[in-house]
Amino acid sequence: MDRYLVISGDGHAGLPPEGYRDYLEAKYHAEFDERLPKEIAFRAMMEEKLLVREFNENWRAACGNDIYGVWDSVIRDKVLDGDGVAAEVLFPDGITERNAPPFGADVGLRCLGADPELLWAGAHAHNRWMVDFVAMSPLRRIGLAVIPVVFDIDKAVAEIKWAHKSGLKGVMFPCMTDGFDPYNHPKYDPVWAVCEDLNMGIHFHSGAAPPMAPVPGAIGTFLMEYPFWMTRSMWQMIFGEVFERFPRLKVIYTEGSEFWFTWMIKMMDIRASVKHTSGKLGDFRAKLTMPPSGYFNRNMWVVASALADRDTTIACQELGLSRVIWGSDYPHPEGCWPKTQAKMLDSLGGLPEADLEQIFWKSAADVYDLDLPALNKIAAKIGPQKQWLATRQAAE
Repeated sequence: MDRYLVISGDGHAGLPPEGYRDYLEAKYHAEFDERLPKEIAFRAMMEEKLLVREFNENWRAACGNDIYGVWDSVIRDKVLDGDGVAAEVLFPDGITERNAPPFGADVGLRCLGADPELLWAGAHAHNRWMVDFVAMSPLRRIGLAVIPVVFDIDKAVAEIKWAHKSGLKGVMFPCMTDGFDPYNHPKYDPVWAVCEDLNMGIHFHSGAAPPMAPVPGAIGTFLMEYPFWMTRSMWQMIFGEVFERFPRLKVIYTEGSEFWFTWMIKMMDIRASVKHTSGKLGDFRAKLTMPPSGYFNRNMWVVASALADRDTTIACQELGLSRVIWGSDYPHPEGCWPKTQAKMLDSLGGLPEADLEQIFWKSAADVYDLDLPALNKIAAKIGPQKQWLATRQAAE
């Protein structure tokens, strides 16, 4: 085939806020109706205070109707065709497109201070809608279920089983467990077991960080800190021997900075060596049969969202392309769309065909259960042409 099969590991989808009412259980309608205008007003206020309102409004206007692909199935497939993307992983959304799921079950998924019952209700409403959205184009949509796992293990296991039976292919967990047991706690073993058995990859997506007042430096602080909170489960699960007990478990980190991972993997290996700097802490890695990097290279993947330049591409190469999945981050302004083709060429043009195949689809195929022959038929019509991506010479 003279075109690449491209599977995006990072896409966002969700209803306009009022649309989720139809997917909520009736007993939550009154609470939903009372909260909805307040939540919309709060998001507008935060846009204003964080000085992004004008940017977001200009962005939405420039995108036109194509931005409605976040909930419109026909537009979504049209956008994918234009981007050359055959299939994509679908996360919930947040403030940018004003289509976050109710009661905080959005891409940030903060549990501290939340009402567990309401957060579960909002998550299930989104999961129900995601099942319907995936069913409209099942070959091209890799839907994820939102799982507030920290509250109730039995409920989490039941929701994961339901999601798998309903056609979803993975789960999204809270990045932050503040106030609750961390992911190295043995109580999560039933969750790891069901995810391993059903091949439901566990996803952590950037967006969560400790709340900050909208003061100067808040956004810069967030940008420096969110990779830590997103990846904290990485060393919790590795040093907590989760992958010793569940060697086929898959964990995916999305939009978390490629530069961060290389540094942290090296740091984990240094700490696990129990040298002078950590020897007094005891042999805390005695039951690990591999260095931490070995578990990362077997059980974990990184979605590099919206590769925009050679620096990020080089970081992915240093990380190891077998651990990297390309992502467009549609429809966020920090993503590739609506200039996906140009950004592909700038960041990836001229790379060896084997490298591009690895991050465009092979890594994703190691994570998800996909119909590759059928996806290749789509890619043969809309995928980026191999000759076109070969025309740009690799940077010196």
